[in-house]
Amino acid sequence: MLLDIGSVLAGIGLAVVAFLVVILVCVVILRLLAAILPSYEDRDVEAAPDGPASSDEGTPSSPTQVAGGDEERQN
Repeated sequence: MLLDIGSVLAGIGLAVVAFLVVILVCVVILRLLAAILPSYEDRDVEAAPDGPASSDEGTPSSPTQVAGGDEERQN
């Protein structure tokens, strides 16, 4: 017979193991990149004092600040 059950199961098992190894390598690479590169939040905090947003201190920059301002007006 051209393909017996053992070789078919071995091929499927090899494909599953190879898929898991590729996923594991991608996770490791992404974890290393996350450890090396700064996050977007850190970049925003560092850029805020130098950026144009720092000159508009009187205007709210997020919806949570608008909601907080409405509560202060009601009190």
